[in-house]
Amino acid sequence: MSTAPAQRATAVPNDLEAYWLPFTPNRAFKAAPRLIARAKDMHYYTPDGRAVLDGTAGMWCTNAGHNRDPIVAAIQAEAAALDYAPAFQFAHPKAFELASRVAALAPGDLDHVFFCNSGSEAVDTALKIALAYHNVRGEAARTRLIGRERGYHGVGFGGISVGGMVNNRKLFGTLLAGVDHLPATYSREHQAFSKGRCRARPACCPHPRATCRGCAPSATSTASCSSSTRSSPVSAGSATRLPPSATASSPT
Repeated sequence: MSTAPAQRATAVPNDLEAYWLPFTPNRAFKAAPRLIARAKDMHYYTPDGRAVLDGTAGMWCTNAGHNRDPIVAAIQAEAAALDYAPAFQFAHPKAFELASRVAALAPGDLDHVFFCNSGSEAVDTALKIALAYHNVRGEAARTRLIGRERGYHGVGFGGISVGGMVNNRKLFGTLLAGVDHLPATYSREHQAFSKGRCRARPACCPHPRATCRGCAPSATSTASCSSSTRSSPVSAGSATRLPPSATASSPT
């Protein structure tokens, strides 16, 4: 056992080495860091004051905006009254109130709520609940879990097992047994382009917007649709391909 005196931990200002960022090429990031100092409403602000539009609501969890006065006041008031309440054999009245409100919003008989700290924890908990549910019903052999290729279900062991993102699980061994994956619903052949009005489509075009494939001038009209571009209605979920002449100037 070493008898050397323990070094006292000290904070090093602006030292980026100790923090290991998730889903980030750390060496590249620390060579050119993108730092955020504060936020307000729909913007983040860098340490030098530059505004950055938060187009993804944080990690999809600040949809009401950042640093809004009513939310800040509610957080401050709750922290001053009770900073933490254990959930093992104890509870807080507002946890029951929130569960009731969530259950009232849920469809059908989804009338119970189990709170978790993150999406990854929620996915792993849901998998455990599903397995335990069949077990207590006398169907303990129902253990097969089905995911989809390209699917994302967090970064817990259960989530990356049923998830379909290979890079998220390739370094971690066999993970959960009894997991299969269905093909992804995405089809590059049918979904390479998004629906929308092509800019070549004139106002007189009789085709529905979803099926217009561009218009060509005719001998009788300067902006009538050629018969070669007419098509049957496109079913829900499919996409419209535009001809090369229209694709060049059309948003995708």
